[in-house]
Amino acid sequence: MSDGDAAAEKASWGRLLVPALVVGSMSMSISITMLQLFLVDIGSTFNVSVGVASQLATFNHAGEFVSALLMGILAVRLRYKPLILGGLLFLLFSVVGSFFAPDFVILQFFFALEGFGTVIFAVISHTLIGDVFAPQKRAKAVSYLMAAVFGMILVSFPLSGLIANIAGWRFNFLLQALPITLAGLVLAFLVVPSKLQGQTVPVRKAPYLESFRQVLTDKSAAACLTSQILAAVGSMAPIFGIALYRERFSLPLNFTVLISMASWAIFVAGSLTAGRLANRFGAKSTTAASTLLCGVFTIVYFNIPYLWGALIFNFLTACFASIGVTSYTCLALAQVPKSRGTMMSLNSAVEALGTTIGPAVGGALLFLTSEFYGVVGLALGGMFLASAMFRFFLAKDPTRT
Repeated sequence: MSDGDAAAEKASWGRLLVPALVVGSMSMSISITMLQLFLVDIGSTFNVSVGVASQLATFNHAGEFVSALLMGILAVRLRYKPLILGGLLFLLFSVVGSFFAPDFVILQFFFALEGFGTVIFAVISHTLIGDVFAPQKRAKAVSYLMAAVFGMILVSFPLSGLIANIAGWRFNFLLQALPITLAGLVLAFLVVPSKLQGQTVPVRKAPYLESFRQVLTDKSAAACLTSQILAAVGSMAPIFGIALYRERFSLPLNFTVLISMASWAIFVAGSLTAGRLANRFGAKSTTAASTLLCGVFTIVYFNIPYLWGALIFNFLTACFASIGVTSYTCLALAQVPKSRGTMMSLNSAVEALGTTIGPAVGGALLFLTSEFYGVVGLALGGMFLASAMFRFFLAKDPTRT
């Protein structure tokens, strides 16, 4: 057992740390639901087209990218607690500002602020888990945080629709996002330690440039970051999945919402399973295998001409995608332990870059092929396959050597 793990066992906050971070993680999910369900309503409210309204996602990802780059410096300078509280405060300001936003430009700003706060909280909460817990317990803790994000999305789908029908789409910020974010902020303030027991400030062990150098010159860490860009591009396939069902199989919107909810339920189950699989087979093997299968199943479900076949392979894709996301986080946390904060910051940056490229690639292919969804599946599924090769042949799992 590591010193950090022993500290977590002995400290009074040890048993409450993961539950507190779980609540904070739930607050990061609301904007995803809002963008998926209410683009038409947002456009109508601010008198803009759906295409323009969809750029809220672009601003959100831009905020994530900028925040991730800054975190490469802040994670080397500041303690964990003020960064976690700062991330949650940004989320809180975003929630309140989005509710009161008088025009679309202001709403874009607050969606960017949401992305900014999300990355700060995610990077530092994962880094804290990596420093506090031993690998066996680390995998379970990461799986709980991932399951909280996906579980909140699942719950938020019907809840958001109910709130919107009663009070309007804006009130989801006030009645759903605000209480969760406040709860996460209070719990983090009470539970997250100001200083890790028995340790000096770990984030000051290396200066800024040295911390970046350690990550970027480590072959395994660089392979992980490269693979994450590719996987993030592929992860944008579900954006086009709903349109595929509606256009190829003529499914009504309500049925596609049920498909999305089933997929998110599978994500929750897969995330909880991933921690156990990573402990048994290793984070590297679990990540590479699940990413490979995710790529294969993505290609199949975008090209299969039968509805039930598409549904089966869609759900298989969701299952292995959730396992891959969670086990990869465990693998990334094991890279370059002395610069773990910088590693996770760069990981968030390349992920944001990939999720920005993915919709552009898919949209361009649909335009060039007169909406042939099969080529989108080949391209985005192929990104998963390439990512799996980097993870299998070039990445290493230090906890297994």
